[in-house]
Amino acid sequence: MEQTIQIWKPILMIVLAYLAGSIPTGVWYSKLVHKIDVRELGSGNSGGTNVGRNFGGIAAILVIAVDVLKGWIPILIAKHLFPTIDWAIMLTGIASVLGHAYPLWASFRGGKVVATSIGVMLGFWFPVALIQVALLAGLVFVTSMVSLSAMLSYTIIAIYLFFALPSKIYGVGFLLIALFMMYRHRSNIERILKGEERRLNFGLNKPKNKD
Repeated sequence: MEQTIQIWKPILMIVLAYLAGSIPTGVWYSKLVHKIDVRELGSGNSGGTNVGRNFGGIAAILVIAVDVLKGWIPILIAKHLFPTIDWAIMLTGIASVLGHAYPLWASFRGGKVVATSIGVMLGFWFPVALIQVALLAGLVFVTSMVSLSAMLSYTIIAIYLFFALPSKIYGVGFLLIALFMMYRHRSNIERILKGEERRLNFGLNKPKNKD
């Protein structure tokens, strides 16, 4: 009986992580401040990139910061509550990411999980997450594409974690997040292969100004 009660604690944490991930930051911001659903604009995505393209850099920073915290805080809580239960910690992170992608509070139409996935890694292993963020920034400078840079940087670090960590629960978990990120970016991947992916006006491959 006691073991049954105990297992419900991490399960409850996982459910709460999903609900936290479900907070549709970009949707609520755009509706509250600009009286329009950001998913009706641009790429149709609710994440920070689409918010920034439509409402500016400050809006993007605000949305991205909250989306990162949606992954970061649940992982920190799970690590504190269940320090020896690897599956509970990893599933908490995955639940946060799934909540961001399929938010209960926004008709299950969410973002492409980059910021929340980074938040999960920050909460899990902060120094390695900083390396991932630095790698992301470097790839953005080289490619001028946020989508490609996010997928590559996260996948590289996920592969490192798979081989570096003794617990394969975490290695497999972060690889699953990386694969899910690719799935959420499948339309971007199609455009990348066609050479049609939108690029930032920054970096080595920024769009050339037309005369």
